Amino acid sequence: MTYIIPLIIILAIGGYFLYMKKSGKFDALGNNYVEAEKEATEKFDDYFKDFKNDPNTFKPIVDIVGGDFEAIASCKKPKSIVGAVADTAKTMLTGVVIENTNEHLLVLQNDKIHYIEYNTGSKTSAKHWEFRKQNINNFEFKKGQLTDNLNQSMSFKLKSGGESGDTQKNSDLHKLSFESKDKTYAFFVYDAVGFGAGFEVENKIGNMAMNQTKDDVLKGTLLPIKLGKLFFDKIKNFK
Repeated sequence: MTYIIPLIIILAIGGYFLYMKKSGKFDALGNNYVEAEKEATEKFDDYFKDFKNDPNTFKPIVDIVGGDFEAIASCKKPKSIVGAVADTAKTMLTGVVIENTNEHLLVLQNDKIHYIEYNTGSKTSAKHWEFRKQNINNFEFKKGQLTDNLNQSMSFKLKSGGESGDTQKNSDLHKLSFESKDKTYAFFVYDAVGFGAGFEVENKIGNMAMNQTKDDVLKGTLLPIKLGKLFFDKIKNFK
């Protein structure tokens, strides 16, 4: 009896994918991906320029940093070991998770790195740190290590349901670290970035209906990944 339910689920999933194949939706999605990849590659510079001119996408970031920028990335909110432990302890004691919904960004200019905590609603920066190249020492950009997980809130199940803390380990990300004016900074960087109107899609990627259009694939996946790659390439040559 215990095998019947899993068997039914497997058969249902198999039947669904067989239907998707016969209906041509697999092929249509594949074609949309190929076309989106071609457009993302050939017109990436145009899209990036448009995003920086769009007041509902990256234009507020241009205003915050005081001019054009070369690359942008999403990162985790900077947190020390002491801060991570304090956050974890507070959540364990109260059972309340305080979620910071702001975007945490690294913005690269020719001679500066900016960290911005950006509120997409007000289009303003709750926090803005600026680091000049001439003041930066011991610069490193490399894959996170297991010891870097000490700098994140512990993830654990809540009694009321859900999960607390950082669900993605720092060791799974890339770490940008350096010293500036006798202080040490570390940022854990994601490999894709996309927020604002320029990245809005009609059908989210991962939707089981597999009805994503070319624009859905382009804006929801490919452009964010290419923007992340641009930042990775640029930051490696910053110093």
